Amino acid sequence: MSRIRINIEKVNEKFENFARFLISHRALLLVSFIALLAISIVGMKKIYVEASWDSYFIEGDPMLVETDKFKETFGNDYFVGVMVETEQSVLTPENLKLLRELSNELRDSLSYSDGKATSIVDLEYMLGTDEGMEIVQIVPEEIPTDAAGLAEIEKRLAAKPELAKKLISKDRKQAFINVKLRPFPEDSVWKAEGEAQGKKAEAPDMKTGRETSEIIAKEKYAPLHPLATGMPYLSHQKLTYIGVEMKRIFLITILCSIIVMFLVTRSLRGIVSPLITTFAGVIMTFGLVGYLGLYMDATNIMVPVILAFAVSIAYNIHIHSFFRKNMMLTGKRKESVLYAMKETGWSVLFSGLTTIVALLSFLSVMLKPIRSVGILSSIAVGFILLVALTISPILLSFGKDKKPNAKVLEKGDTRMGLILNSLGQFVLNHGKPIAIVFAVITTISIYGVTKMEPAFDVERTMGRKVEYVNKMLYVAESEIGSFYSYDLVIDFGANDKAKEVDNLKKLEQLQDHAQKYPLTKRSTSILDILKDLDRTLNENRQEMYVIPETEEQVAQLLLLYENAGGSEASYWMDYDYKKLRLMVEISSYNSNELQKEIEDLQNFARELYPNAKVTAVGNLPQFTAMQQYLEVGQMTSFLISVVIVAVLLMIVFGSVRTGLIGMIPNIAPGIFVGGYLGFSNIPLDMMTATLIPMIIGLSVDDTIHFINHGHVEFDRSKNYTDSILKVFRAAGPALVMTTIIMVATFAGFTTSQATQMFNFGFVVFVGLVSALLADLFVTPLLIKKFKIFGK
Repeated sequence: MSRIRINIEKVNEKFENFARFLISHRALLLVSFIALLAISIVGMKKIYVEASWDSYFIEGDPMLVETDKFKETFGNDYFVGVMVETEQSVLTPENLKLLRELSNELRDSLSYSDGKATSIVDLEYMLGTDEGMEIVQIVPEEIPTDAAGLAEIEKRLAAKPELAKKLISKDRKQAFINVKLRPFPEDSVWKAEGEAQGKKAEAPDMKTGRETSEIIAKEKYAPLHPLATGMPYLSHQKLTYIGVEMKRIFLITILCSIIVMFLVTRSLRGIVSPLITTFAGVIMTFGLVGYLGLYMDATNIMVPVILAFAVSIAYNIHIHSFFRKNMMLTGKRKESVLYAMKETGWSVLFSGLTTIVALLSFLSVMLKPIRSVGILSSIAVGFILLVALTISPILLSFGKDKKPNAKVLEKGDTRMGLILNSLGQFVLNHGKPIAIVFAVITTISIYGVTKMEPAFDVERTMGRKVEYVNKMLYVAESEIGSFYSYDLVIDFGANDKAKEVDNLKKLEQLQDHAQKYPLTKRSTSILDILKDLDRTLNENRQEMYVIPETEEQVAQLLLLYENAGGSEASYWMDYDYKKLRLMVEISSYNSNELQKEIEDLQNFARELYPNAKVTAVGNLPQFTAMQQYLEVGQMTSFLISVVIVAVLLMIVFGSVRTGLIGMIPNIAPGIFVGGYLGFSNIPLDMMTATLIPMIIGLSVDDTIHFINHGHVEFDRSKNYTDSILKVFRAAGPALVMTTIIMVATFAGFTTSQATQMFNFGFVVFVGLVSALLADLFVTPLLIKKFKIFGK
């Protein structure tokens, strides 16, 4: 144990010498600091923010590979949908004219449109003729204005109800436009195009969503009340909303933090130093991100910023607390800086390193946004640590000496220190009941952890209070609208297999099976075209809406269809007839139920086609894969952060037992947060998934400060009770102040209408408060009970 005591004292002396070096070279260091900021600001201009769902996956991920194969055959699985809604009927000359204009503009003006829009005014409508068949439109090129002409449109819709129900509601007040998109180019391609034009590149899905938004917002389409849907539109709306919301939250964060810091520190320096440290750390982080071209996701972009703000305050408050107390006792500024760095430098450095390690555990999650939070937050904490240990002491060193505070000299400590001394006495006198309460709460929380559920549903993660979400859900829940869908691809591996009658009939069984699921809204496949062809060639009799009897008939129908100018078949069957595609649209979203339905449909398809490869692709299978990655990654990240932090504690404190005991109050807040998430039915998403390792990273700071100061005081007094009470007086105020200010920092999130942001802010509050309570009530008992510093 003597080796550890000598090491700590030597380390503290080195930090005191380091502070002396900083003060003696402060002018040069400040100039270098300003130069580094200037370089970083240039790098920030190179940042690109991602918002696409596809960008969530690591390159080479099996889900991405299968989706790319799907796009090579059938084109882009993304689409742009627009639902129009009129007060009377869509089928009036004025509304039909507007609907056609809107459909044509979407088809022709969207940069990544493949030139195909499907609606009642732009649709392949097969009509039987004496020569066989021709493809016309439900609504003629010249929109009729007389009753007879409009009645003919209604007659055509009624003749093919399977077709009509996908495009127009039964009451004829809603109609749907579906614009198919061509595959988006590789990132390197569209980014290079942007650079060649001398402007910041815009991602294809963002560009498509923006263009859609601009088109439907035109005044001339107002009578149609158009509402858009589809993943490109969702991605654009999400990025736009989060950009505005995060700026608002950040402003509230700064305001709340400044107010609380002023009330707590009652010092202008106590406010300025954390703000300078925060902005410098964030600027350096984003500058490095820009230079290195690191991935940044729109949803989580502000998490590293707010986290940087929180740890900046924590580190500065610890330094400032010891500085301020010594100034009150001695009045000597530079000596107080040296004292503060001597007493807190090592604790702050080690706290920062453990926080970085905990955040880097996010790299175990196979999702790029979560990894990005870990990398960016780690970089930010690293820069914050650098600035806090160099620039903050320099700033504190400027100014004149003051007279000692008479009241502090008289009482021997600050008011806060005396209050916490009383709390320490209470804790040491009531160890048993505190331990029982801690054990009960922990047990209940562990049960709550088992109830946690990942979800990537826009309704549960963002909520209906967000305007764009509410509108998109309205479309999805309408009679004809759609939002989520998934595709099942059956690959036979041999030409012409896809048009064999037996395989087509099995596809019909598969389609009927999918229709039985609670979440299925409708499904689409090549059968819709083939059955309609057979019916059209048989006097449009409904009983002939069936699959042809022979493969020759199938081939003849498809040839006739192509000769008539039909092109829709290529979306559902490949050119060599090796693959079949089934698209399933759902009416609502429940992650667990949908996962069961997709797995069941795949298994049913594999039973029907034992010699074919069956793969589920599209938005919903991607969500399912993300859920699985999140479940495994969350647990892995938690375990990694716990193990590495425990090992670091063992190494630094020179004892396996001390390291393990020190982890008890650090694991507890993570368990409490997990329990709260489970009991509150708050889903694990891209923001809440970062909480538990982040809380461990933040809570370990307090434990390190408590144990480190306790160790030093024990070396001096050889008495556990005295040393623990001295820690309550010396380090306790800083622990309480940092928690209060960090809670205020994250409080801005609770003002958001977006569910995930509110949850994030409130759950951080739960984690930080529980971490403080664990360190004030549990850590002292563990230190004294197990005598971790020796007898």
